[in-house]
Amino acid sequence: MAESVYKIIELSGTSKTDIEGAIQSAISKASETIRNLKWFEVVETRGVIENDRIAYWQVTLKLGFNVGSDERTGKEKVPEAKEQTGKQGTVKKESQAKEGAKTGASKYRCKVCGYIYDPEKGDPSQEIKPGTPFEELPDSWKCPECGVNKEQFEKID
Repeated sequence: MAESVYKIIELSGTSKTDIEGAIQSAISKASETIRNLKWFEVVETRGVIENDRIAYWQVTLKLGFNVGSDERTGKEKVPEAKEQTGKQGTVKKESQAKEGAKTGASKYRCKVCGYIYDPEKGDPSQEIKPGTPFEELPDSWKCPECGVNKEQFEKID
């Protein structure tokens, strides 16, 4: 097995039928927003009783997912360099973006995996140019480490 680095999160799933259903509920929900889920560990199991019967099961899990690797190859992601081709207007926009990088725009941290978006660096993996403030990222932008959307980020500067 190749060497890997994992981020671990903890969450709970519930099911009215059984423990396995509660586990699957948590994994299914997490997989909607987190890429590269690899393993889970059951931390706690409990149930709710109503009218002398089990009403539902609740299972707390630790979930591990890869950070910094390409899921298909298992190799570390390396951003590709882009050639600067295009019209003069494009060159002007790129130089303006670099100037904007020096304005002290705030950094943002992913609350799920800890990735930090730095406007001075941009995000080459999604063709976000250096100098692009977090507020100007497209709505389609996702965390390059775990795949969650912009709402899962918090300002840190």
